[in-house]
Amino acid sequence: MKRRPAPSTAAGSRALTFQVEAEAAEAEARAAAARARAIRARREAEAVTSEEADNQTRGPATEEAVTAVVDTRSVDADADGLAGQGAELWPVAPPARGRGLLIRPRLFLVASVLAVMVSLAAIGAGVEMMVLHKNAVLERQRVAEYAAAARKAVVTLTSLDYEHAKEGVQRILEISTGTFKDDFLKSAEDFTDTLRESKVISHGSVRASAVDLDSVTANSAVVLVASTSEVTNAAGVKQDPRKYRLIVTVTREGGQLKMSRVEFIQ
Repeated sequence: MKRRPAPSTAAGSRALTFQVEAEAAEAEARAAAARARAIRARREAEAVTSEEADNQTRGPATEEAVTAVVDTRSVDADADGLAGQGAELWPVAPPARGRGLLIRPRLFLVASVLAVMVSLAAIGAGVEMMVLHKNAVLERQRVAEYAAAARKAVVTLTSLDYEHAKEGVQRILEISTGTFKDDFLKSAEDFTDTLRESKVISHGSVRASAVDLDSVTANSAVVLVASTSEVTNAAGVKQDPRKYRLIVTVTREGGQLKMSRVEFIQ
């Protein structure tokens, strides 16, 4: 290639630059065309080789295929040479590594951490809801249990028969504990005698009951009970119903709920 005289002006310099670029583009085009021819020749050679292998024969076609392969290698070499010339005329800078290659892994890591945090938060919320639900169910069961025990105690306390006074007193003692039981034991005989002398029969019933939720614990609760007692004397004459309101403290003893304190209110 002949050397060109150095331009003396800016216009000459630009013209030289354009000419170099044009030659580089032409070299790249020749290299691309050479590669295309090489690929086409290689495909044709592979097709011929495959056909000959199926027929299990080796003939002139095989030699042509080998020659074609050799030719394609030569074409590849020519193409590489042309590409090298183009690179010498106009060197291409290596692609710069962008920040995107570093940002993508970081974004993926952040997304993964956030996903894990959200999952853990959801699991924690689910566990908390399960615990709250379990506690609420247990609380309702306790309230119902204490209310039933208080109702039973009041019915036993207000249902008496003078003919079976001793048995009635014994039933009261069996469902009593604590202070109430101690006080009732002291007056049990007098109570029995009074019941026999009165010659009355009373049948108690509960109209309503309510548990003081603030007093509920694992072993005790305070229950307000409204009851009515129908009294019949020895002659069979019914008296006016007697209405009571009682504050009953229910306490767990030996796996059984008993009344430990009873207070009559107006």
